[in-house]
Amino acid sequence: MTLEEPAAGASGPAGGHFGGLLDHLRELFAAGLEYFQARLALAGIEAKEALLHFGLILALFIAAVTLLLFGYLFLCIALTVLIAQLLGISAGWVILVLALLHFGVAAGSVLFAVSRLKTGVFTATLAELRKDQEWLNRRSK
Repeated sequence: MTLEEPAAGASGPAGGHFGGLLDHLRELFAAGLEYFQARLALAGIEAKEALLHFGLILALFIAAVTLLLFGYLFLCIALTVLIAQLLGISAGWVILVLALLHFGVAAGSVLFAVSRLKTGVFTATLAELRKDQEWLNRRSK
């Protein structure tokens, strides 16, 4: 028996033939591709499951917000009727006062949001980056 002949009963690569380095590299590459395809298939299955999962969560969140808005609307209507009956005035005046109150709160929220928008963000990071830029400019000169 020589080094080039396989021993009796020995098996070679997947094709059953003993080959050189290129055959072994091809087999290794094919095995790597099969592994990669299996992982991609698993990721695809899990992506579909995740899409369904987060889709359900989003639908439940939208339903909750919608019901919350309707509940708030019915509460405002009920309070309007109760206040009007309690004070013995027209419901129109109570609706007007509640509407103005809502507009006032909305305007206050917008003004607060605008004031927060003018506040700087990442100030410490930007300061450090400016220091780094100054240091680089001094070192390059």
